[in-house]
This record gives sequence, C-alpha cells and structure tokens, in this order.
Amino acid sequence: MIRLTAYILLALTIALSASWFASNSGQVSIVWQEWEVRFSVAVLISLLIIYTAFLWLSVWIMRKLNIFAYFSNPKRLAARRAKGEKNLDQAWSSYALGDYKESIKFGLRARSTLGEGGDVLRLLASATRKQSNDENPYLDQLKTSLVSAPWVLTQELDRSLKKQAWPSAMLLVQDMLKSYPKNRLLLTLNVSLSAQLGNWQAAKEGLGKVIKEKGTLKPAEQKHLSAVIDYCLALEEKAAGNKHECIGLLKSALKSSPSFAPAAQLGARVYIDQDDQKSAEKLLINIWKKSPNSEIADLLTNLFPREIKGERFKRLKAISMSGPKFSENYHLLADQAILMEQWPDARSALQAVIGSGQASKKTYQSLALLERKQKNDKQASNKLIKKSEIAPPDNHWFCSSCRTSPAHYTAVCQKCDTFDKIIWFRL
Repeated sequence: MIRLTAYILLALTIALSASWFASNSGQVSIVWQEWEVRFSVAVLISLLIIYTAFLWLSVWIMRKLNIFAYFSNPKRLAARRAKGEKNLDQAWSSYALGDYKESIKFGLRARSTLGEGGDVLRLLASATRKQSNDENPYLDQLKTSLVSAPWVLTQELDRSLKKQAWPSAMLLVQDMLKSYPKNRLLLTLNVSLSAQLGNWQAAKEGLGKVIKEKGTLKPAEQKHLSAVIDYCLALEEKAAGNKHECIGLLKSALKSSPSFAPAAQLGARVYIDQDDQKSAEKLLINIWKKSPNSEIADLLTNLFPREIKGERFKRLKAISMSGPKFSENYHLLADQAILMEQWPDARSALQAVIGSGQASKKTYQSLALLERKQKNDKQASNKLIKKSEIAPPDNHWFCSSCRTSPAHYTAVCQKCDTFDKIIWFRL
C-alpha cells in the first residue's frame, strides 16, 4: 500500500511538472563560435532523459556481456604486468649496455603499463642523466616521494664526488645526515669531505660519531684515521706557533698509530727547532724500528750538525743494526760505510739487501759507487749502473688513488685531491 502511494505521488509530481513546463516553456540557447542552437526547456529535459536511458542501457549491456570482468580479469592484469616488467628489464639491459636512448624508450613503455613507480622513474632518471640532459623531470618526481628522495640525493652526491665538487658534496651529506644520522656511508663521507676541505676539527668530530657507530670502521682503521687527523691538527698548531699543543697532538697520533711515521718526523722537527736533539733522536729511533723511510734517514744523519764523521758512523750503524731487516736499514749503513771507507760493512749491507729480495735502483747505484771507491773498477761500476736502470724503484711515497709518487707525505694528495691515500710503498 505504501509503495503504491509513493508511485501515485511520483506520477502526480511528474504530471504537474510537465504541465507547468508546457504552460511556462522557456528557451535554451547554445552559442559556439558562429553556430547557435535554440530549443525549449522541455526538449532539453527530454534529451537528458534519453541520455540517462542510453547510459543505463549501456551499463546493463556491459554487465550482461561481462565486459567489466574482462578489464578486471586477474589473468589479463597479470599478463599486462608481465609485459611491463619485460619492458623494464629490457630498459635496464639497454642502460647497462650504454644505449640510453633505447633504455628511455623501453622505460616509457614500462611506465604506460606499470605506472610511475619508483623503479620505472629511477630507470628513466638514470638514463636521462647519462644522456647529460640538463632537464630531468623524473628526478623532480622522485624528490616528491619520501621513499625515493634519498636515492635522488645519492645521485646528486655521486655526481658531486665525481666532479670533485667537495663543498656541494658536503652540503648534500650534511642534509642527508639529518634524516639518516647513523648511516655508515654518510658518516665516513662526512669525515673524508671535512678533511678534503681542510676542516680538520670537523673531521675529528665526525670521526668521533663514526666510532660511536660500532662496525662502521675496523678498530685499526679508526686508530689510523685518528692519527692522520691529529697530525694535520698538529701542523696547524705548528704554523700558529703553538709548539706545545703541536707536540701533544703528535703524541696522541703516535699513541693511536705507533707506526705512523709522518707524526714522528714532524715531532722530531719541532724538537730540533727547540734545540732538543735528544728528544728528537729518541722519537726518530723509535719510529725507525717500526716504519723507516728515506726522510727519517736524512733526519737521523743530520741530527747533530757538529758531530764528527766517526761518531756519526758508529751512531747510525748501531741504529741500523738494532732495527728489523728493512732495506732502509741496510741502505743507511751502506751509505755511511762508503763515506767512512768501511768497505766490508758497506758490501755486506748491500749484499744483505740483494739476498732479502729488496734490491732496488739505490742498491745497485750504491754498489756501483762502492766499486769505484774501493777498487776503482769502472767497468764493474758501469755494469751495476746499467743494472740499476732496470731494477725496481726505491721505496717511496705513493698515492694509491692517482698512482703518483709525491716527494713527501700529505694527508690529502696534491695531485688528485683525495684523502688518506698516500702510503710508504715498500718492495
């Protein structure tokens, strides 16, 4: 009964509306450019009714034919996704082969089926960057995602590092550390970039944060870096005339890494400037036993300017005999023995180098000098000179990054501007 009443009321409403529109017919005008269409409101309502009926009929037919199920069919969706993933794989393969144009083509196909997911956008951003395009809209899209933003910043960081744009790289690292304060890569980069920018105090503070994050660096690496940074801070104190602070930092460096020769060399020079040769000698002898090099040999040789030759020979012979069997020990003894005409000592020292497999250019050059000095044998001397020309190079400072051989140790290579890559290269 209620339903019948509702239908009667609906019919009366429609009839009254139709009667009202019939007696109060209005005009509808549509103007488009030079065209104009006019019709009554009743016609407009009729058109709307027909349009609604058409839509309803279309939906009814699509349901009957199960067309909606076709678009949402799991097999079809799986096949579409598989096609997109195949395009994405082809895009990455082209990227790996250096064909960035082809990579972008397959990447765009993958985007049309997979959507603008992180993997697709990262591929497109990477390929676009490889083409050296100034505009990279994909990076801008990735920046808007909290998940993908770090990847974008990492790409920018890599670019800055390759260009050796240390200030911009440092800004990126500091920005990323705000979100990832315990990230090991960022913490170590913070130390090395601070060093490359010459901000040694910041490098020391950064190393303290690295040490707090256990496992970031091995204990030996931590101690070595601490020694290098203290050494560089000591250089600054020495330049400022603060010798007491300089010595304190050098002692700290040698405590961290007892075989770090540059710290001992600098400390010895500071003591020599203060006319404290005994302290300098003690420091040099201690490091000579652990990590000898040619610069330490020169310092030991010229440590006492007023020392007579005989006393110097005895002193240096004792030092060379007390240390491990490094080639520097034998060369130091041989040089002094030749100078003092102590031929047996010189020859036995040089033969010991050859016997240990550490012979270098200097070894054969010293033997050639010995042949001339002791026997005046120019023929034997010339043969040894020729042998020295094909012998391995002498132990020297060596940058493992750019493979150059600087004359002296520096914490940052003057050639390639990298941090902590210079080592004493030993045969």
